[in-house]
Amino acid sequence: MDYFRLRGIGVSPGIAIGEALLTERVIFTERKESISSNQVLTELNRLKKAIERTRVQLTRLKNQTRKKVGEEYSFIFEAHLLILEGESLHQSFEEIIKKEKYKAEWAISRVHDKYQKIFESITDEYFKQRKSDITDVLTRIYKNLETTDQKKIEEERERILVGHELLPSEAALRLSRGNVLAVATDMGGKTSHTAILARSLNVPAVVGLRNISQRVKNGDYIVVDGTDGEVIVNPPMAIRKEFFSKRRKYDDYRKELRKTAKLKSATLDGVRFFLLANIELPEEVKPAISLGAEGVGLFRSEFIYLQSTTLPTEEEHYSIYSRIAKEAYPSPVYIRTVDLGGEKELPQLKIEKEPNPALGLRAIRFSLRDRDVFKVQLKAILRASSQKNVRILIPMITEIEEIAEVKILFREVKEELRKKRFQFDEDLPLGVMIEVPAAAAITDLLVKEVDYLSIGTNDLIQYYLAVDRSNEFVSYLYKPLHPSILRLIKFIIETAQREGKEIAVCGEMAADPLAAIVLLGFGLKNFSMNPIFIPRIKKALRSVEYKTVKKVVQKVMKLKTAQEIEECIIEEILVKHPNAFLRAQVI
Repeated sequence: MDYFRLRGIGVSPGIAIGEALLTERVIFTERKESISSNQVLTELNRLKKAIERTRVQLTRLKNQTRKKVGEEYSFIFEAHLLILEGESLHQSFEEIIKKEKYKAEWAISRVHDKYQKIFESITDEYFKQRKSDITDVLTRIYKNLETTDQKKIEEERERILVGHELLPSEAALRLSRGNVLAVATDMGGKTSHTAILARSLNVPAVVGLRNISQRVKNGDYIVVDGTDGEVIVNPPMAIRKEFFSKRRKYDDYRKELRKTAKLKSATLDGVRFFLLANIELPEEVKPAISLGAEGVGLFRSEFIYLQSTTLPTEEEHYSIYSRIAKEAYPSPVYIRTVDLGGEKELPQLKIEKEPNPALGLRAIRFSLRDRDVFKVQLKAILRASSQKNVRILIPMITEIEEIAEVKILFREVKEELRKKRFQFDEDLPLGVMIEVPAAAAITDLLVKEVDYLSIGTNDLIQYYLAVDRSNEFVSYLYKPLHPSILRLIKFIIETAQREGKEIAVCGEMAADPLAAIVLLGFGLKNFSMNPIFIPRIKKALRSVEYKTVKKVVQKVMKLKTAQEIEECIIEEILVKHPNAFLRAQVI
């Protein structure tokens, strides 16, 4: 048996060792099978029954997941049911069957391709991963076109699942059985729902392996290292022993980490910090709080627009925002206004595809162009603020004039709500995201115009270093600890603090232990991240003294390269806190 290693993305930490089990991949048809006018109604009924079967299955899966995994993770299938009910989906199917007169299989295949292209073009990694949810729902409808009972997954002994892509519903079904040691797939990302499920069940997972499903055979002996993102196929005995030892160490660390969620967020010398969650669905609030979140640092409102072909109404906006506010109360909820742009065509928002969407009509630029759409969202956010725990966050600000225009609209919608006698927080805090170099350079001016700032490090680093982190040819240049990035972020944080304004970092830097320690050294107290990373950041920051970190950060600011900075932080911190900080790096 051939021995080789593959490098991917570790999305669920831990180490598993065992035999591989290949999963079946569903391939949508490429055959355009025509139907006659007389067959259209029959085909539509066939599709309708398949959709109804899918609805029943998803509802059953949601209930099973709630029982076996927990209430907080059944939201995945709430999202799938929302996709299933989407008008745009049904309209797309019917148009192909009625007007073009093709069978339902081809209609589903065409719609699947359309959505895959839309989600592939989205730059935000979190939303890009939602394409697997679309695939999951469409796969179920496709399978349910056949009236024969679906073959149940057979009970298997403990194995490691290997496949092209493990869809969320299959992940829920297989992983909840307790006989899956690990997951290794060609496709996927850190924020996919399959990854979320794997982490919730402590199943190690590595995705993005490109071709593992073609290179591995059933029964191959493999090691999955979800911590380092590596899969080793048919390793020699010496390497197996090495990973058995590493697994024992990680298991010890994980037991200790479970206790962290309930502990106070403070450094060894008592300096308080706050860990908040980045979410996209109301159902994510409770699981985030269970992981130690002290509020919602970023609610991505784009999902409300992406789930329909029509514009969401004020009531639809309000029902979601108010639910999140109630679920999180009394903790704060920061709602980011819509951050969509020309990376995809969205007819309902009158957004056309642009040649360079990252520098085009997106976020606040779009909102200020279509003010009526923006005002609907602002009114709904204001109405949801009646409990006074809601904040509003404006993305991609580049100049003072944009803030002035937002404030004018803010005053207008407040007056409209007063006339209708709606209750809202008259002093609803208004903040902006610093994610464009131009905004960073005038932080001292912007901060005087708003109540708080949030640094969107993902975009800011990408723009500042002129590096597309999704481009494999230049992604090695994407370095959060680059001296220029640290100088820039230090300036932003210190400027906000001088004005007595609240500031948070909302991006992947906040979720990386090394970077979080540097941010703490700059004086940052508010960190917002994907909820699953909260325990590890709490563990890392609780393991250090603020006064020590501050001295180390002063030293690293004199260094010339990202590598020197990383090495210095590790060496200097380990001198004082060898055990706790070292273990924090395990995940």
